[in-house]
Amino acid sequence: MRVVAGGVAALCAGVFCLPLALGAGGNDDGQDWQDACRPTTYAVRMANKTQTKPSPEPAPSTGAQVLVPLDPKGPQTRATWNATQVRSAATVTSVARTRGLPPRAAVIAVATAMQESSLTNLRGGDRDSVGLFQQRPSQGWGTVAQLTDPIYASSKFYDTLVKVSGWQTKPLSRAAQSVQRSGLPGAYAKWEREAGALVAKAWGSHAYTSISAGCDSDGSNDPVGHFTVKNPRVATQAIVAARRASGSSGWYRRCDNFVSQAYGWGSSGSASANVHWSRLVHMGLAHPGDSNPPPGALLFYDTGESAGHVALYLGGDMVASNDILGAGTIGIVHRKDVTDGTWRLRYRGWTEPAFPDAGGSTTI
Repeated sequence: MRVVAGGVAALCAGVFCLPLALGAGGNDDGQDWQDACRPTTYAVRMANKTQTKPSPEPAPSTGAQVLVPLDPKGPQTRATWNATQVRSAATVTSVARTRGLPPRAAVIAVATAMQESSLTNLRGGDRDSVGLFQQRPSQGWGTVAQLTDPIYASSKFYDTLVKVSGWQTKPLSRAAQSVQRSGLPGAYAKWEREAGALVAKAWGSHAYTSISAGCDSDGSNDPVGHFTVKNPRVATQAIVAARRASGSSGWYRRCDNFVSQAYGWGSSGSASANVHWSRLVHMGLAHPGDSNPPPGALLFYDTGESAGHVALYLGGDMVASNDILGAGTIGIVHRKDVTDGTWRLRYRGWTEPAFPDAGGSTTI
């Protein structure tokens, strides 16, 4: 068992949270105890503004948690992106970081490029449109050579975006349309979640997406969870195990370990819920902002602190979670108790129940 160096208490939203050097429920690797202390108010971390040189590769992490805010409107489109398209999104994101712009700017820009060019550096298009953003030389954006340089094209997009009054809080489609003046102004909105996932991946391992509103699904149309990942237990068995564990104790700040144990593991393989979420985003197994998860999915939340929170979705809009009904106790509650109750956590989205580097055997 690893013992945390130092014994300094952490202050989390008015609650003192003492680091615990213990492993319960069969977890002796010392990783999963780092779950979030229970906040009473939500605090948003400011985006890290360290500047880096533009690069087509994902920007290196600064070690600070960075929120990539999402506010999707209307139906969202899902897509699979190839390596070239992912690099294009990374370039657009890196330009935003270099300019000291927040992640929201990159989300708007990447969503725009998804709609305009499918993140492809096109040499032609409608009339004289070219490049990722289909900007037109005849409209004063630059030369063909300049506009087919993704760094230059991204810079020109941001030059115009930052002049739009209130762009940070406008719906994505309105902010993008203020720059592009498209004949289909509403077409950008459907790419917000996809853009958020790629921006978080490019920003660094400590970036994460978070939707701006709590869960609003009534759970009445929950599909059966069929996942591609492999665990010692399938989703139906994990749900039974989680329900069976209701009322058990010894789970204080161990949300990530609890959901992994429900699926048959002894340890989740991740240091915290935030780290787990980030890894699944990188693996393409996350659905940022989607409030219609299938039963058996992992629901992730932003606590305003570095550890985060995760719960197991049982279906019918109910979740199994530690600490909500009492410190260290597993409870079964409505999702809105997490987002709108005492904790008031920000919902990030759901993921398939994947546990990279998980090990050991469950005790529940």
